[in-house]
Amino acid sequence: MIDKELLAADLIGRRLLKVTTAWHHYADDEPSLVHLWLHLEGLGPVLFHTPSTGLSLRADQPHGPYPMEEHGSVTVTDDSPDVPVTRFVGQTIRSVRQIGYNDGKVGFTAGLTLQFPGGSIRLLGLVDDLLIAHDQQLGAVEAHLHEDVTLARVVQTSGGRPSQWDAWTTTGQYLYLRYRHGEGTVEQHPSEDVDT
Repeated sequence: MIDKELLAADLIGRRLLKVTTAWHHYADDEPSLVHLWLHLEGLGPVLFHTPSTGLSLRADQPHGPYPMEEHGSVTVTDDSPDVPVTRFVGQTIRSVRQIGYNDGKVGFTAGLTLQFPGGSIRLLGLVDDLLIAHDQQLGAVEAHLHEDVTLARVVQTSGGRPSQWDAWTTTGQYLYLRYRHGEGTVEQHPSEDVDT
């Protein structure tokens, strides 16, 4: 399944096995992240990159390091502890939410929030830069980032303990909701079959 475009929903329920990064090194500047591969169980390596503005997902193998004429070089590393997403290696992606950018003039899908049992991470493609945001605010751009979590329909399927609901967002994403003793959980699934 190499060089195939993927949807965000394809990542749900996949265990993260390894992280590979490609860094662009300029002469005098800090290196910048140009490509990120998440190696997912049953799916293989998934390339996250920003073709211009926004984030693209593709099944694709990592490439090796290479020189760039007049613009430095690109190095490739596996499971670098400096990359926040590596702390989720071995965990399964529970949900994926799209992050929209809208400043009143321009609007586009800027990235994704990946939710793991141990926390979440945001992957963003903004103006040719790939950003990994973990427990941090991104300054002025933060006010223009929004995640779709608006529920369009909710149906209670059980009044027991826990009480349970099927729910759908305005974009058609299926959610499984449970509530018991003042605490609730939300699980995102690619279909209404919660075993997936």
